[in-house]
Amino acid sequence: MQRNHRLSSLIIAISLAIFVTGSVFSQTTLGGDVKPGRALRLTITGDMTLSFVDRSDSYGRAGLGDGGSGDGPMLLGQSWGSLDGGSFIDPLVRLWIDADISEAVTASLKLETPFDIASNGRDGNLSMNLGEAKVRWEGAMDAALDLEFGVLDYSFDLSGNNNPFLFDVGNSESAFGNGQSGDDGMPQSPSAGRVQALQAAGAVGHYDLGENTLDLMMFDLSPVDNETVFGMVYGMPLDTGDYSGDLGIVILNSKNDGGSDLMTWGGGGYLEGGDGMKYYGEIYWQFGDYGTAGGPTISHSGAYGLVAGIHYDIPEDEDNNEAPWVDISIWDLSGDDNATDNTNSNFVSYEFNNDTLILEDAYYGLDIDTNYRAFKVKGGMNLSPEWSVQGLFAYATLNKNRGGGASNGNSSSKLGDEFDIRATYRATDYLTFYINAGTLQNAKALGVGSGVEVVTFTSEVRF
Repeated sequence: MQRNHRLSSLIIAISLAIFVTGSVFSQTTLGGDVKPGRALRLTITGDMTLSFVDRSDSYGRAGLGDGGSGDGPMLLGQSWGSLDGGSFIDPLVRLWIDADISEAVTASLKLETPFDIASNGRDGNLSMNLGEAKVRWEGAMDAALDLEFGVLDYSFDLSGNNNPFLFDVGNSESAFGNGQSGDDGMPQSPSAGRVQALQAAGAVGHYDLGENTLDLMMFDLSPVDNETVFGMVYGMPLDTGDYSGDLGIVILNSKNDGGSDLMTWGGGGYLEGGDGMKYYGEIYWQFGDYGTAGGPTISHSGAYGLVAGIHYDIPEDEDNNEAPWVDISIWDLSGDDNATDNTNSNFVSYEFNNDTLILEDAYYGLDIDTNYRAFKVKGGMNLSPEWSVQGLFAYATLNKNRGGGASNGNSSSKLGDEFDIRATYRATDYLTFYINAGTLQNAKALGVGSGVEVVTFTSEVRF
């Protein structure tokens, strides 16, 4: 961590020196272009968020079982050194530096304070980590090929609902968190305090095939753990006359060690029309070997992930701009409740789904990633040009819990009934405030008799 901190500090110092030097010698004015060194243009942007977070004491007691392995329940909110119940203030800073090297080549650098509650500066020494360092070459060797390489923040959201269901490698944790060489029979290790923990070093080729597109990717996520992923995403437009959208077909191969091969096949997309209706969904199947090192091969079978939903933008009155909407969806991710059979059926992903504030949110929630089924209803509207609100109800259960192996201290499969309220206040074009409040009731499978509450108040400045 200290080495990364020194490296990040050096990068910031060099970048700011280039920026200042370029400003002096090019004699630019406000709103002009800074042209330092060899770059044609240097652009610096960023954002700063400050969050006040309050979580009930029951948050720290919520956990899931070990599937009979004898390791004991995992307390979700306390995993990876995360704080449990209580209040704290969390500052996050992100800085983007984009350098146009030529008309076809751009270099991008992203520095950020790591979201790791155990080590991101509670002693007053906030560090900066490398979030992205990439080169983009447009028309690389062929006019239809754009190539990106370096440390990449790559994702795809085929449903178009702003909650990547399968792949957001720049914001996820390891997909193999439930045992490098064992079958723990529980959800992959939750990432409360571990979001943005990976650095995806590799390359992505974007092919323009006319109306269709093809992305080919290859990433080394952890040289120490031999975690890698490579695959393809084939995209094509959809048009039924009344509705149009996009469809993606996905094939991925993930490795947990030198001998494992976990295959993911599937895809998804969306259709939307002028009547305000949008239909979306994704479905994936997984099979192969989950892990091989340090013991018997852990096979991966019977694993799947599904999301399907309908979004409706209710027609507005001509005299107001309320723009009300409603969304109904189902989320179904396979699970495992037996840690002793050398077979894993948990759905494995590099997701970044923060739809529910308590059960799924990777920042301040429990970040449950797999072995659950949730039915959700949500809606929202604009109260004014500055204010908008939305509400959500989710009914969630464990998919597998034979004999109580996946639950915490009982045989119930009920993860809970969650109620969330979110409000957004846009003070200016660059300053926004967010208020989130959620309560999780009847969370019997988590071993919590009382409700779990999370409240956050966040300010965000963009520049």
